[in-house]
Amino acid sequence: GPDKMIPTVKELVKYSSLPVIVNPNAGLPDVKDGDTVYNINADDFSDIMKTISKMGVSLLGGCCGTSPDYIRKTVQKTANDSPEFKKKDFTLVSSYTHAVEISDDPVLIGERINPTGKPKFKDALRRGDIGYIVNEGLKQADAGVQMLDVNVGLPEIDERDMMCKTVRTLQSVCDLPLQLDSSDPQVLESAMRIYNGKPLINSVNGKKESMESVFPLIQKYGGSVIALTIDEGGIPDTAQGRADIAKKIVKKAAEYGIEKKDIIVDPLAMAVSSDQNSAKVTLDCVRLIREIGVKASLGVSNISFGLPNREVINSCFFANALTSGLNCAIMNPFSVGMMNVYRAHRVLAGYDTACAEYIASCADTEPVKQQAQSEKADLKFAVIKGLSEVAASCAEELLKTESG
Repeated sequence: GPDKMIPTVKELVKYSSLPVIVNPNAGLPDVKDGDTVYNINADDFSDIMKTISKMGVSLLGGCCGTSPDYIRKTVQKTANDSPEFKKKDFTLVSSYTHAVEISDDPVLIGERINPTGKPKFKDALRRGDIGYIVNEGLKQADAGVQMLDVNVGLPEIDERDMMCKTVRTLQSVCDLPLQLDSSDPQVLESAMRIYNGKPLINSVNGKKESMESVFPLIQKYGGSVIALTIDEGGIPDTAQGRADIAKKIVKKAAEYGIEKKDIIVDPLAMAVSSDQNSAKVTLDCVRLIREIGVKASLGVSNISFGLPNREVINSCFFANALTSGLNCAIMNPFSVGMMNVYRAHRVLAGYDTACAEYIASCADTEPVKQQAQSEKADLKFAVIKGLSEVAASCAEELLKTESG
């Protein structure tokens, strides 16, 4: 019935940049004397629809249990309403059930589903071990990320097939939105076709070929996109040079109907071990990106390549990036130092109400750390998370040692 739809309509109207249509039943059905009847009459139905009309809905109707009388009375009571439809300025990505807003309150994107520098992950990809890959995602979800990066690119495997298998399986056991990560537009398109929700696409860059390959996919399937500050001239040495590429990308995206709010610029954290000025340039560019009204993202751990005790460098750089206005970070949620920085920043910036999440994390740190260090999921974890192949393997192992 329309009364039960009011909370949902409020959320839809608040966030949707598309017109909202409300088409409720006349309440719940019941069977009386062999006939199906509904528990909301035309007068009550039209009164509630009047309330809904005032919320900014663009079109009203009636579904099961309604009749011309219901519609007639609704029309009469809403005849003088003039719903005002406005596009919204939220940067949103979603899974099939959950949406994440990329805003000033920073978002964490788990980096662990990626073969770069991970021999065990590469081996799992070669063997087609979806259970191992998905388990990496589930552990990151439990560690506190809001999105998962999914990169399964290896030269010796069928990346498109593996990407689709991974996306399907992840979506069946995890409700976090996904960042679809590939340098191959065909792989991205295949994944976008089967993705349930609005994905984050990683990535496009300022090269003409890249923009003309990726932007049509965003235009067709929907999504937000990570934009890298590199073009035919390479990666500029200055913050302004990278910001100029960002402006070029935003301008080109507009030609495809892609709004600025759906572009998140990554100014590229280059290894400070090879260029001592790289961190400063990147942080300066984050600030410039925010000044031109675009969100900013970074692959944080790139900054420390080639250095010992990388977590110290990563954590300090992450703190600097957050205070510079970083909106989302692709990072390792099992890094105790980086997670401490993130939670402390949210407290100090006023995003953690009553410091509740920080306090809770202090109690949960050790179990999360132990789970992160575990190489093999147990049976309980596999069953709860829906990992059928892992559950079967765990059960077989337990049968060797347990009786009854």
